[in-house]
Amino acid sequence: MKITIEADLQAARIDFELYHHSPMYTYEESLAMKAEKGFTGTETKALFMKGKKDGRYYILFTLPDKRNDFKYLKKLVGQKLSVVSPEELETETGQESGAVCPIGYPAEVGQLIHEDILKAEKLVFAPGRPDQTMVIKTQDLDKILDLYQNERFMVSDQVED
Repeated sequence: MKITIEADLQAARIDFELYHHSPMYTYEESLAMKAEKGFTGTETKALFMKGKKDGRYYILFTLPDKRNDFKYLKKLVGQKLSVVSPEELETETGQESGAVCPIGYPAEVGQLIHEDILKAEKLVFAPGRPDQTMVIKTQDLDKILDLYQNERFMVSDQVED
C-alpha cells in the first residue's frame, strides 16, 4: 500500500500546505522546523498498528501528548493491537518510523482518530516522508477520510484499568 495523499488531495481539490525540508524524525525537530518555516497548526502523531487476531492494519491519528491505552483500543476494535516493527512498516507502506502519515490508507486499514484532533483548526503531519510536512484544515478531515472509506473509530481519553 503506497501513500499518495498529495496526489489524492489535489485530485479531490482539497486545499493543503506542503513544506519541503531536511529529514526529521522527532517531535522536537518538527517544532523547530515549524518555527523556521513560519506555519501554524497542531502537531500530530500517527502509529501504524496490527491486529493480533486477524492481522488487519490500523492507523492511529492522535496528538503527541496523548497516552496510548492499548486495553481501551482493544475494546474499541475488538482485538489486541500492537505497533508494527520499523521493518514491517517499511515493507507494508514504504514509510519510515517517525514519518508515518496518519491518513490516506486503503479502505481495509482501520482509521482510529483521537477526538481531540477535531478541536484543532489545522493539523500538521508527515505525509509519509521524513523530508516533507503537510498541513490540512481540520474542517476538511471528513472529506479527506471519505476519499479512502476506512472504517473509523473515535478514540477518547477514557483509560481502562
